[in-house]
Amino acid sequence: MTRGQWMVGSLVILGATLGGAVSTPWSARKFSPPASSAAESGEAKGEHKRTCITLGGKRFEWNFPNPPFGTLSCSE
Repeated sequence: MTRGQWMVGSLVILGATLGGAVSTPWSARKFSPPASSAAESGEAKGEHKRTCITLGGKRFEWNFPNPPFGTLSCSE
């Protein structure tokens, strides 16, 4: 590689690093999650219990929003 190519490559790396450093505070403000209320935070902690039924017919309680693998159905 020539000296000019090294300089251009170094400037590209430097520019990308500086661009990331400058845009990080802005993106943290712009894309931050909204403030949640007390009702939403209780649900996020898993206090919402759902009853799920496995393929074999066994019932169990599930505290997470996604249904587990191998379930026939889950209540809301």
